Amino acid sequence: MPTKALKVIQINSMKNWAGGEAHVFLLCRELMSLGESVVLVCRPGSAIDQKSREAKIPVLNLPLKGAWDLKSAWILAKYCRENAIDIVHAHLGRDYWTANLAKFFNPKLKVVMTRHIRAPLKNSVLHRWLYRKADKVIAVSQTVKKAITVFPPEKITVIHNGIDIDKFSAAKPGILHAELGIGAETKIVGMVGRVNPSKGHETFLRSIPEIQAQCPNTVFVVVGGGAYIAELKRMNGDVHFLGSRGNIPAIMKDLDVFVLASLNEPFGLVTVEAMAAGTPVVATNTGGTAEIITDGETGLLIPPQDPARLAQAVIRVLTDDKLAGKLREGGFRRAKIFNIRDMAINTLHIYSHA
Repeated sequence: MPTKALKVIQINSMKNWAGGEAHVFLLCRELMSLGESVVLVCRPGSAIDQKSREAKIPVLNLPLKGAWDLKSAWILAKYCRENAIDIVHAHLGRDYWTANLAKFFNPKLKVVMTRHIRAPLKNSVLHRWLYRKADKVIAVSQTVKKAITVFPPEKITVIHNGIDIDKFSAAKPGILHAELGIGAETKIVGMVGRVNPSKGHETFLRSIPEIQAQCPNTVFVVVGGGAYIAELKRMNGDVHFLGSRGNIPAIMKDLDVFVLASLNEPFGLVTVEAMAAGTPVVATNTGGTAEIITDGETGLLIPPQDPARLAQAVIRVLTDDKLAGKLREGGFRRAKIFNIRDMAINTLHIYSHA
């Protein structure tokens, strides 16, 4: 770790709240607890703006209108010069441009970029110019690292995302049973996170009839927001669509099985959250998920887009108490590896090297 406190800017231009915003928020908070000076650059009124202000994280609002927002880049460069900022850390594709254009206006800046998704980066002359300006690149999983070949390998370091383990392990169960008006003997199976076709909710819904046939005393929930919900409701009216929630640790604690059905998951922070809550996980074996779960030990892995295999795996957990207990214990032990403190310390090492 560096011997002196660093001054760091984190950039996130998203309006809504999802896993990437949770990552940036937790990183800011943990770096501050380690004694570093952190300022979050974000859009005014965005979800991360509001949550960060409530958490007393210093915030600088900029328009952040897109990749070629020269005004935001110029203001950021000026702010960094006036406040002796050491590092600008960008987390979204369009924010890579803001950070590197700020470096163009203020060449002393060091730029770190985190790649949170598996999609390959564009490889035009202009994009290569942009990526060359980055000093260090963080990939959230080995599978993401393999997808960003436009960067020299020596610039890329894998740092898995981290969570506040204690927040999930200490959560109290019972909230969903009370809300749904069901007894403790009724099982709850659910998905938590952004509702989007890539997350495999359709596969989950198609698995439900078979699960109900074998385990009739079971209810199904989907937690998360998105326009796609309207289409899903037409597919299965028996599912409880609970919308976006702020009490995810308590919800995770109440699930008997957490399902991750993604078609292509770069890492899957929500999977770690379920494991930290002591909830058995059934997940598709895609992308970074295999870096979290060992099949049969810390969760069950299944192929994507296979409702029958998903149903079989969920039924196994619901009907085999010994297996469910093994997955709870193994999952919780594994989750502790992905803690926010280690993630922040490893990120500080990258800042120091930059």
